[in-house]
Amino acid sequence: MRGKGLVLLPLLMTVVLTGCVHHSPFEEDYYFQAMGRDSEIVVTADTTRLKSAMPDLLTTGNGVMDDILDRSTRVSVSFYKDSYGGEEDYPADLSEFDYYGALEGNYGSFTINTALSWSSQFHKEKAGGVKYYTDDDHSIELAVPESGLLLFASKDYVQAYLDTVEERLLRIDGETAKLMGESLFGLYVRSPKTMIDLGFELPYSVIAKMSDALIYVNESEDGGYVLNADITMQSADLAGTLTQLLRQQVMGELRRQGIRPDFAALADSYRSEGSRVIVRGHALTEDQAASLSGRITSITGGVL
Repeated sequence: MRGKGLVLLPLLMTVVLTGCVHHSPFEEDYYFQAMGRDSEIVVTADTTRLKSAMPDLLTTGNGVMDDILDRSTRVSVSFYKDSYGGEEDYPADLSEFDYYGALEGNYGSFTINTALSWSSQFHKEKAGGVKYYTDDDHSIELAVPESGLLLFASKDYVQAYLDTVEERLLRIDGETAKLMGESLFGLYVRSPKTMIDLGFELPYSVIAKMSDALIYVNESEDGGYVLNADITMQSADLAGTLTQLLRQQVMGELRRQGIRPDFAALADSYRSEGSRVIVRGHALTEDQAASLSGRITSITGGVL
């Protein structure tokens, strides 16, 4: 919702004056499990943990938006294109993608929808019995379909609502969702046609051979951040090749830093099992952490 922070002031005032506390309606599974159609890049972030681990990350500089984000416990966004340009779209610039998603947290349906209806910057729409609000330029569509869930989309709110709320079909399995949900932030894509830059300098030809990819980031014991990944390739041979490529890149980086590689540790941290490539505890450099943090800022403070 770029540039929409100030026009949501009535919403914020109403929320502040309302004492009820609301929680995400999704307790048995994760909201984002209904995301993840082929080639969509699904990103979810535990905003409660991020407020503690990266306090500056969820600060937009806009008091209204900061308060809205402060009331969240999780943000999930799915990025997609109607058509992809192959190698020209890699690495992905998410600002050029359409998106849909939700903030989960202390959001009352009556409170926020009423505030939106009062705002001169938004007007009510209804399609197929689904009500939502949009601005004059139709640059954002949003509503709270049920308390605890602020649903938004760059276009086609109704479809996002049907796919993830009313007629939700779980596309991300429980094991994968648990890893994403218990991390600081996670990313999932099935049959990728592009990918964000993960810092591994992977060529597009590798991305195109992935069946799916799960990336998730957590804090390390020394106060830094580590990246973990489970990547399924289209064959065991391709998985073995990718594993060797990752090891070589890590060894090259260590040698540039004057650090002698621990080959046993590398073999354990970067390994393949059949067609699956497993990465555990990949330490992020300061630049890589800053880059990933910047993407999360764009997903929260930028998209919202």
